[in-house]
Order: sequence, then C-alpha cells, then structure tokens
Amino acid sequence: MGMGDVEVQRTSKKFLIVHEHWHLLMELCHFTESLNPVWQTQYIQQQLKDLSHGIIEETAGLKSDEDKLLRLVQYFFDDLGFKIDEVKPQLSQCFLPEVLRLKKGPAVLLMLLITTLFEECQLKIQITSCRRRYLLRIELYNKSHILDFADRCRFLEANEIVDLINQDFDFASGSLNKNNLIIDYLKIIQDLARQENKLHILTLTHSFLMRYQPFNLKHITERAVVAYETGNYRKAIDDIRSYFQYKQPEFTNNQLKKIYKLALRKEQSRQTE
Repeated sequence: MGMGDVEVQRTSKKFLIVHEHWHLLMELCHFTESLNPVWQTQYIQQQLKDLSHGIIEETAGLKSDEDKLLRLVQYFFDDLGFKIDEVKPQLSQCFLPEVLRLKKGPAVLLMLLITTLFEECQLKIQITSCRRRYLLRIELYNKSHILDFADRCRFLEANEIVDLINQDFDFASGSLNKNNLIIDYLKIIQDLARQENKLHILTLTHSFLMRYQPFNLKHITERAVVAYETGNYRKAIDDIRSYFQYKQPEFTNNQLKKIYKLALRKEQSRQTE
C-alpha cells in the first residue's frame, strides 16, 4: 500500500477503515507474537478494533475537526487512562499487549496508538519531533497548530513555537516518515533487551529492524554478534558473509573478522563431533 492509501475491512460491527498506522500496529502484533505465542495476533487485533470502534462512537456526533480532536485526546488520556511511562521501563512492559493492559508504556508506542485513532476519525495529522519530543501538526480553520504529545497533546503557544524555530527546528521539513515510529520503538526494545540480556528477543528485534532499514548493515553485524553469543555459529557466519558482501573491499572490521574465524572453528568442531 502506498502513502495515504486505505483499505476497508468488514468486521462484526461495521466497516472499519484501515489506514497506514493501523498496518503498522498489525506489524507490531506479528512481532509480539513471534516473541511470545501467548500474545496471539488475532486477540490483539480485536483489542485494537474495540479501541477504534470506541473512539469512532465517541466522536460520531461531532462535526468540527477541533471537537473531534479534543474529544479524542480526552478519551485517550482521561477515559481510557493511557499515560506515558516516565521512568525507565522494564522490557516486559514495553510490548503492545502489556501496554494495552496496563494503559502505560513508551511514548513512541502510545504515539502510534493515538495517531491511529486520529486516522480512524479522519483527522489529518502530521508527526514531527524535536530532540526526542514528539509533536503533532494539524490544520484547523485554515491555520496550522502544533501539539505536544508528551503534554497530553497540548496546543503550543506562539512563543513556544518561535523558541523551537530559533533553535533551528524546521517544522516545514521536520515531518517524520511513519515507519520511523516503528524504528524508534524497536530501538527501545533493542536497548532494553541488551541491558537485560534477553538475547532471543534481541535477535528477533534486529531481524524486524531489517525490514524497515534493509540497507542498515549495523543490524546485520549486531545480529551476527548475538548469534555467536548464543551458539548459533552458522547464523553468525552467514550474517558476517552478507555484511562483507555489501561493504567495500577495502573496509575492515577486525571484531567481525575475529568472530567469523571463531565461529567457523566452532561450527567445524561441532560437525566433526
């Protein structure tokens, strides 16, 4: 599907408009199920559909985009009780099923949830960020407004916007590619998995990141190192070969070369046993 394309799916209640952000959430459903089969994609999808139907019903009688926006924000933060996890979260609390259960999680994941709801209400929102601060831009009454997601989607005052512009932030070119939300989220999972030594999760996260950044060879190198650490020498060998296949011949990476040689020896030793 291209940018801006939508797909209509029939549900047990009514027709549901499926936008691009919805597809990103579906990708995360499959990601979480690959980590833990208990988190079945179908069950999470139903939770998300119920969430979408709830906000559609809440805003059904509202005509102006401003009224829809204000009601959606109130519904998300007050009625449902979602809030950003301000402290350093545990890895187990950062996955979509747990965030839906606890109504709390990383800002980037909640950002993806609320922007999906914006799309369900036919609100045209652009996402931008400034120094890890997620901002939203919306046109109301032919005028552009900036909202601070971290502050419950508060409208920024004119002087606050001027301050950001004076700090060289360009709102005109600062819009995020929607896939960047997934990438930012996966990098949080990546860092926490490494800190908590959850190497299986780390490997799957690297593989998932490569779907969105297929030419970022850092993901291949990191996955190769994890494969070696977990005893998957064949996978480490294959990833390192792929890495050097795409790198320039004169490029050197002594750490990877060392791991490659060690992995070859261990794999050969394993085969002769």
